Amino acid sequence: MPAFTSGLLVLAPNLTRLRVALTAALCAGLAVTIGAATGHANTGLIASTGSLAALYATDGTARREAVGVATAAAALSVSLAAGTLATGPWSAVAVTTAWTAVVAYGCAALAPRPPGAMMFILLCTLGTVLPGTSLTSVLATAATGATAAALTAAGQRRSRPSTTTPMLTDTLRARLTRARWSLNPKASPLVVMAARSALAVALAGSAAVTVGAERPYWAMAATAAVLGRGNQAATALLRAVQRLTGTLAGCLVAGLLLLAHPRDLVAALVLAALTLGTELFVARNYALAMVFVTPMALLLTDAAGPALPVGPLLASRAGETLLGCAAAVAVSQVVTRRWAVRHHRRALQAVLRFTAQEPSGAPSPREAQERAGRLAGAVHRLETVATRTAAERRGIRAATEELRILSDRALAQARTLLNGPGPLQGDASTRQDALSLPACSEPESRPV
Repeated sequence: MPAFTSGLLVLAPNLTRLRVALTAALCAGLAVTIGAATGHANTGLIASTGSLAALYATDGTARREAVGVATAAAALSVSLAAGTLATGPWSAVAVTTAWTAVVAYGCAALAPRPPGAMMFILLCTLGTVLPGTSLTSVLATAATGATAAALTAAGQRRSRPSTTTPMLTDTLRARLTRARWSLNPKASPLVVMAARSALAVALAGSAAVTVGAERPYWAMAATAAVLGRGNQAATALLRAVQRLTGTLAGCLVAGLLLLAHPRDLVAALVLAALTLGTELFVARNYALAMVFVTPMALLLTDAAGPALPVGPLLASRAGETLLGCAAAVAVSQVVTRRWAVRHHRRALQAVLRFTAQEPSGAPSPREAQERAGRLAGAVHRLETVATRTAAERRGIRAATEELRILSDRALAQARTLLNGPGPLQGDASTRQDALSLPACSEPESRPV
């Protein structure tokens, strides 16, 4: 069954994230309610976006979850503040493009849970159209995010404490190795991948401004959302179809809600419900999640100002989403086979080199930990590269097929070494692979 079709059939919510979803919904509703009660409804609506920080809660201890949500809250506030630097349509495109490059690289390196870079770019695009009281809105958004972090920590303390023992793949040495690799543009593909996302956002924004779109930031936000889980060709195409399908369905829901023109407490309840639905489905059925996200975005646009005609508003949302999806799919093709093969082969060589090393005598515990950390970092690098090349266009997948087969065997061997009781020591076939692999030839870089 095609991935798109099977994805649409997943209709069960992710109940394991119910606590996180309820936290996000509560914070969103609270922000809107306080804003309405104090006579600052617009600020409350914008501040409700700080509740999105709760979506980045990881599974772990209370401290780890709170730190993760607090970090996301700070990043969301900074994203909103970055968008306020824009002074016009073209500067909005420039600011959003630059911020996309930063957060796309950061999220690719740190690998946060869904929705990844999407929400940070969304807040930046929102900041480009923020009204005059921008500082108040940024501070209110940060306060909402801080509330989400506090509620996350409190809820986790009441839950059963984690008894999971960290594996060797999560040692400090492994994290440092991953960080050094991620920051090296010659060894890591992450820099180029982040630049590709930024190029797509720039293309969408420039096209929207050029054609005179009423809200160019919607096109840029759509592009960022499509590329938020990976800007490879196959991934981008699948996400673009799901995004567009979900947006069209969401416009129908939004049309019904906008006719009621909810305000104050009703708006708070509606936004809380939409936030809850977004979190429960965003990781399982992206198209269905867009049915919740689209009304949320349109209600924020509608409630932050005077009533707007529903028909043109929905048409604008659909049209700019289509433009953003098209830009994302077009730029996802910008990669050569030579580049993909080179990065895949180097990542495979690193794993084979570490698994082929024979320890001289019995290594000390510290030496064994250091070797395990280096190997874990190499495994992370190969997993990242292999996953990305497997989702590129057909010509690149064919060019890296032999490397993929070798990678599967090398990763299995490396995981056995990392999780085994004895010292790290590869077998003869692994050492032979490490010696013979550099002789592989690279394909031509002509496009497919």
